Amino acid sequence: MMTILNYTVNFKKTVLSSFIGLSICQSCFALEALSDDHLSETTGEGIAILPQDAYMVFRGSGNGNENATDLLADRSNDIGNIHFLPVGPLSQTALNGGVKWTSGGVTKTHSVGKADLYLYGLALSKADSDPNSRLASTAAAAKITSWGTAENPWLLKVGTQNNVPNFDPKAAACTSTSANCQVPFLALEAPLYDKVVPTDPAKGADAYHLKLATWADAFVLDQSKSPTDPNLYALGETAGSSDANRANRLRIQLIWNDFSMNGSRIQLFQTLGGASNSNGMSTFYNNTLGMSGVLRFNTGDSSNVKATIKTTQNKGASTETMVNDGSTYKVNGVATSCGNSGQSSAPAYGQAGCQYQVKKITRTDTSTSTWTAPSLTKVLRLSTRETSDTPLLTSPAFSGGTAPTFDPNEGLFLYNTNVNLVLGSTYQPLTLGSDGKNFTIELARIPNKPEVYTQIYTRYAGDTGDSGVVYRGSTCNVYQCGTSGIAGYQGNNAPLPTSATSGTYYNATHSSISIGSTNYDSTNNILTAYSGPDAIGVSFGALTSTTNTVTANYLDLQQRYRAQRDRTWYWNCGSFWGACSSKVVSDWVYQSDTGGTLSTLDPVNVSTACNGTTSIGGCKGDTPPADSALLPSVTNRTWNSSNAIWTSANSTAQSLAGNPTINAAPSNVTISAPVNMPSNNFGSAVIDGLLIQHMKITTKGL
Repeated sequence: MMTILNYTVNFKKTVLSSFIGLSICQSCFALEALSDDHLSETTGEGIAILPQDAYMVFRGSGNGNENATDLLADRSNDIGNIHFLPVGPLSQTALNGGVKWTSGGVTKTHSVGKADLYLYGLALSKADSDPNSRLASTAAAAKITSWGTAENPWLLKVGTQNNVPNFDPKAAACTSTSANCQVPFLALEAPLYDKVVPTDPAKGADAYHLKLATWADAFVLDQSKSPTDPNLYALGETAGSSDANRANRLRIQLIWNDFSMNGSRIQLFQTLGGASNSNGMSTFYNNTLGMSGVLRFNTGDSSNVKATIKTTQNKGASTETMVNDGSTYKVNGVATSCGNSGQSSAPAYGQAGCQYQVKKITRTDTSTSTWTAPSLTKVLRLSTRETSDTPLLTSPAFSGGTAPTFDPNEGLFLYNTNVNLVLGSTYQPLTLGSDGKNFTIELARIPNKPEVYTQIYTRYAGDTGDSGVVYRGSTCNVYQCGTSGIAGYQGNNAPLPTSATSGTYYNATHSSISIGSTNYDSTNNILTAYSGPDAIGVSFGALTSTTNTVTANYLDLQQRYRAQRDRTWYWNCGSFWGACSSKVVSDWVYQSDTGGTLSTLDPVNVSTACNGTTSIGGCKGDTPPADSALLPSVTNRTWNSSNAIWTSANSTAQSLAGNPTINAAPSNVTISAPVNMPSNNFGSAVIDGLLIQHMKITTKGL
């Protein structure tokens, strides 16, 4: 494996310096003077480290020394690796635990193997806009301009924390000078987390925009084969068999883009004594290697990280279609019209199709909602699908070849992830040890000792059970992390100066993990998940914007109506009381208002002087009128020349239109498209205020 470090100070790489470079993933720079203000409350010795213009990538060893141009342009040789391999044979218990089945009267046992892991292509650089790229292609885009500042550097230091009580509830209370309450420690501290994140790269802005990326290949290892055996990873389905066609490899790409490690701190120390094997405690805690840490991996404030939802409404244009025009209606299915073509023909007065004009009015309204994802560069990605098939049992880490290329849209995407993990403290150490056979990691149980548990527990709003007790524990999240002894920065659980502990102070003891959109209660320092339709967070596959359109179709029928009006024309009456000749004169009358009033467009051709309705007043000695004079005028027969109005269709008019389903359009758009969130968006998630009371992990060999 060759690790390429970019740095601005040249020095000969000895084995030791290379190891340090790997450990801190950067180069060491000449120390810069720190002000007395920053050092006045510090007890102990330390080394300040300020990486500048730095990035790192694991490269394959075959190319020798490479210049920066080749290193950045060629990702195919990012195959330098760390090999995690199991040791020792499988236990008989593990071998006997394989799945057994019978086939053809023969009992077979499923093979059991161990995992062999290669971590390769590890890269650390400045973030960019591509969550599928592990390293930018130019030095300007890849380099971290300044990871911290002279006032706020990385620190590797030793010191002593005072007033730390031991585990014994009966032990005397500590004082500032109690030697048995002093805990020397070795600590590695990242730059403190700024309360106001800088924007100038020269002042540490790039430290809040990091990219960490790696590949990993995990193989099922056949313990019966030597490391050089070509079938080492070809463990077959049944015990003792080999099969080169089995998919015994899991390939993963991990990329975390646009995050910060500022505020993290790891501390090593020897624990105090006083614990007994009673009340859930253990002497395992006494005077052993202890560890505590605040691991902070933050992408920043996510309270406004939400999708944009927009809904539009569109009122469609109305379309009118005449479905019965009251003129060309086929009378009895035979006639070609209602007799309206001229005055010489008689209208078909008795036909409903000639009495009604019916029109269909249709309208289609639409509403569209768009769900537009926000900027998605702050993402933690785990993916497995490559863009092309590769051999099942090989890895660039050991067999050469080019590095894999992964599908940019596949995998698990965790957007805007903030992880603030508190692992113990000097009051509740994380102990490391062994029972001679197995390795044990244990977070000590919190003893029933006020001097200890008041430094760990926190009081939430509404809790007044023991109001006289002051609890110093608090939740460490992206917004605050305990009390800081230095103005302008969040805390990191470093021992506070006396000036800070004399007043109100809080230790970071509770963890917080959030993914995606959040709500923050600054009064109570509580973080919750935002649950609106515009929330983002966990996604299987890359998030994309979506559109949803709904339509509403409307149909209405309207009618115009006319009816026959009859008059009797009398003439040639013989005497005052004599008989008269008569004929019936008919014409069309049209509905002219919603009240049903019928009006005549054009009077019938009847002499006004002979307009009696009985023999009285009839015309004497007149010549009988021609039949055409008894018919309506051409104008009177024309719908568009009438004063008929359109009204809602009655049942007769609806039957003329085929009785469609009536759904009259409203005056305004009434539909609204529901938001169609991406189906792969599972929204946000938060675990806040997590306190680990006690945890024990013991390794056990297979």
